Amino acid sequence: MYGEPDRFSPLLDAEPEAADAAIVVKAKVWRWKEDAGWHFATVPKAQSAQIRSKATGTKRGWGSMPVRVKIGETEWETSLFPQGKTGTYLFAIKASVRKAEGIEEGAVVRAEVFLRR
Repeated sequence: MYGEPDRFSPLLDAEPEAADAAIVVKAKVWRWKEDAGWHFATVPKAQSAQIRSKATGTKRGWGSMPVRVKIGETEWETSLFPQGKTGTYLFAIKASVRKAEGIEEGAVVRAEVFLRR
């Protein structure tokens, strides 16, 4: 109608996209093989379902998806890997993160997982 502002005018700045909230995960840290240095955390089923419902980005090799993870004060970019039969995901915890946060095998960590697009 004449005189009303055009809310959807292409001349107006787009509203900034809201940052995705973290998916909070509590998981036990486990080592891949006894003699290997790779440590992982498995995302519980409920949070894995939440991740699946929000995942909109392109998947990479082995169905992995890029994420940002924060444990304590340490944040890094990594990938979530799907675990076929269980319906869960897992992510690696780098040695530098474990050292910085004092994480050892068997520890239960609180991680914030941010999906990347």
